[in-house]
Amino acid sequence: MDTQADPTQAPILTTPTDRRAHRRVDSDTYCVVKTRSGIYEYTVRNLSVSGALLHRGPPLRKRCRLVVVLQVPLYPEIRIRARVVRTGSDEDGRRFVAIEFVHRSDTTKDHIQAALLSELERSRSNGRIADILRA
Repeated sequence: MDTQADPTQAPILTTPTDRRAHRRVDSDTYCVVKTRSGIYEYTVRNLSVSGALLHRGPPLRKRCRLVVVLQVPLYPEIRIRARVVRTGSDEDGRRFVAIEFVHRSDTTKDHIQAALLSELERSRSNGRIADILRA
């Protein structure tokens, strides 16, 4: 019996150090974040049903509570509560804010999942709607 993993398959949560419950999708979208101190815009990276990685915005404190309005192209805005779980800098020295969504119902989860599927389809066609419609 061959026990080696297939390197072409995406890894499934198999190690205790992998804390993500949902697979993240590399995205190129934006969001508006509302905190007690103001309203800010961020670039969204690594979007998933459970959270996102935010770039190009002001720093936020860990455990800060937020209202996030996700703006995924070709999909209606999604408003959801969230909290900051981690901050830091990536390998290129850019600051990031990792947030976790606080779902009050399955509706927001379903909307984010549908938006992720829309984003995947858009990325496959380089944003050309005609290519999506022909698929």
